[in-house]
Amino acid sequence: MDFIRKVTVIGILSLLTGAQIIVPNNHTSRENFPISIATVQAATITPKAHAEDIIQTLATAFPDDDLPTFMLMDSMAHYITAATTGTHDQANYNILYFAEGEPIAIDDKQLNDLTPIASFNKQTFDSEEEATEAVNQVLDLQGEAVDLGFGITGYLQGAAGSTYLNWQEGNWSLVVKTLNQSDDDPTQLAQAVVTYLEEVFLPAPQSVGQITLNGSTNETETTYQSQIIIWQAGRTVYQVSHSDPMQAIKMVGSISEPTEQ
Repeated sequence: MDFIRKVTVIGILSLLTGAQIIVPNNHTSRENFPISIATVQAATITPKAHAEDIIQTLATAFPDDDLPTFMLMDSMAHYITAATTGTHDQANYNILYFAEGEPIAIDDKQLNDLTPIASFNKQTFDSEEEATEAVNQVLDLQGEAVDLGFGITGYLQGAAGSTYLNWQEGNWSLVVKTLNQSDDDPTQLAQAVVTYLEEVFLPAPQSVGQITLNGSTNETETTYQSQIIIWQAGRTVYQVSHSDPMQAIKMVGSISEPTEQ
């Protein structure tokens, strides 16, 4: 089935098996992020205007790539901002996104003490083979067959206290993991993802892409790295992470179909 689908996305104004975490240039924590990009903030700026400012500033700072435009959820604070590893290396960088109750400039020092909700990462390797290996794609189409809709079949199996639901669309391999003790059903989330992807296309991996979603609703274990979407394009590997599984999918979709925050 061709995984590239097209849709007109309506702007929303208000307001782990497999994939690896990639942090370029040995930046292992947001405390290492330099203060490199400045934006001018008005005291009474609206969340929408502030989001437009942040997204445009990032687009200008990293002109070689299409970046996500939609990462906030209704349940989050309405002001988006970001911390970056700087613009000196356009081939390897990381962006952390934050949802706050007031406008904060990009790379403001106070972000070092705040908790991100999502990230966008770019890393460039010496060869396409290395980039492909870095995605660490998992193809495990064994187990109980499950109808996910739209002619797509998932495969359900359990291991070590968890349940995994795997399926494949185009060059993307997808898995939803749930903890057995949480009583969460991976099928419901998987069907929601399949339905969404019938309307919105994601960036097409050149060879491999991996989507790893955590479907268990345990807030104490949820971080901005709970959901990982990673794909290869030539020698480059892109990765998006988010605290929420469906929002992770929507965030990546906003790269292909820019969606107003």
